[in-house]
Amino acid sequence: MSERRYPNESKEYRESRDALLKEEAALVDHVKAVAKLRRQLPLGGRLKEDYIFEWASNEKLGQNVKFSELFGSKDTLLLYSFMFGPSWDNPCPSCTSVVDALDRMAYSVSRDAAFFTVGKAPAIRINDWANKRGWSQIDIISGYECSYQADYNCQSNSDDRQFPTMHVFKKTEDGIFHFWGTELTSNDLDMIWPYWNLMDLTPKGRPDRSSPPQNFTSRYIKENYLDGETND
Repeated sequence: MSERRYPNESKEYRESRDALLKEEAALVDHVKAVAKLRRQLPLGGRLKEDYIFEWASNEKLGQNVKFSELFGSKDTLLLYSFMFGPSWDNPCPSCTSVVDALDRMAYSVSRDAAFFTVGKAPAIRINDWANKRGWSQIDIISGYECSYQADYNCQSNSDDRQFPTMHVFKKTEDGIFHFWGTELTSNDLDMIWPYWNLMDLTPKGRPDRSSPPQNFTSRYIKENYLDGETND
């Protein structure tokens, strides 16, 4: 199937690699087919209310912004809710890994769609964390004083029980509508999370850990989500 060859590779390697290549091609085709089905979704429910968030970015810190204003000049909004509750010491290490990556994609994505990340912690605490991580490209807001996370299944029965959730909203002449959101119970964010995808390319595959290695821990996560399991 493949005409590529690499130095000193064996016949066994090439045969196995060509077999894998067929599977990889089929996977790409399936991903494209699923994306097409996603694009064909009808609009979901109308936005429950025009939520009021607070900016969690240096230059706008603490200023109010309505949900409808997040779109700017775009008609599509991607909104990633990361796990950082009001009582947490540090946010989720996995969510931090995701936002590390999203921050560097924001410049390109924002050419075609509005792109934000939102946390439930107060704006000043999210801003402090963003500065520590060097997040400078993606727009960041706080939902501390609104019910967005509760209404759109980004948390369970309290503000401190947060879930990692990506939502997409569409603005039309008739209003703002929900379009798509993560609903899988596991591996739901793999498609946008570079760490696991890169490790899948290695001989050993994904390491047996629940989260990418970090230079910090979240006591709240360890005590309330992982039952003492470490992140590194």
